[in-house]
Amino acid sequence: MPNISGPWEIVLASSTQPGYSTGLEIAMQEGTMLDTSGPGSYVYTGQISAASSQINFVGLTLGAHPTSAPHVTFGGNCAPAASDSGNSLIGAISGLGGSMNFSFTENGNVFNVNAILDASGTTIDSGTYTSQSGNVCVDSGTITSGKIVSKLSGTYTGQLCEPLDSSCESGAGDSATVTLSQSGTTLTVSMLLTGADNTSFTLSGPVTGNEFSVTGTFEGTTVAYEGYYELTYDSSDSMYDTQTLYLVNAADPSQQAGLLTVPVIP
Repeated sequence: MPNISGPWEIVLASSTQPGYSTGLEIAMQEGTMLDTSGPGSYVYTGQISAASSQINFVGLTLGAHPTSAPHVTFGGNCAPAASDSGNSLIGAISGLGGSMNFSFTENGNVFNVNAILDASGTTIDSGTYTSQSGNVCVDSGTITSGKIVSKLSGTYTGQLCEPLDSSCESGAGDSATVTLSQSGTTLTVSMLLTGADNTSFTLSGPVTGNEFSVTGTFEGTTVAYEGYYELTYDSSDSMYDTQTLYLVNAADPSQQAGLLTVPVIP
């Protein structure tokens, strides 16, 4: 069995509601067992899982223009069911180039996934998902992307709402330079602000796949951001290859706080 543990993002495109997708963000775990052929040696069993703290969801809604970035909804597209007891994932793989079948729970709604793992063990070749009977959130569709993702890193620049303006109502903002550093499942975000504020501060928190939640202290007050890493459209080469951070203030996730990109070097 291959070791497929690590950060994954699986994008589920809805056939029930065209234009809507769900980003399944996972810190994938794989079971092990003692290898009786050698002392103290363990092998992977192909049993995969993720506990509530190891899985998150983002809802992705396509924009009106094909080149626009999708709108991001943190927490996914499914409203919580009455039986919501947290998110989770459990299933199994049969090996490289074989089946990858699992079920996941999104806000109390359970979905079944049938997919094919590629020969490298790092990408899903194809797959479908369906909702189980009794779900409040009824949905089905196909996997358009599924892969192990890299640790978040790099420097991003752009405009950012003032950190203490949770709804961005004032219209004032800062030019921000943001540097990411990930260790394990913890992300550190260093911010340098100029403009309305002229200061620097650091935030940190858990990262799952390409989604993260970070908190820190700004002017003696706790601030928190929800964030998502994505590739957006680059008009210079007509490709989706611009590394972008989408940020919202956690106090009001409906309001965008910033859209920052890696600077292009001519």
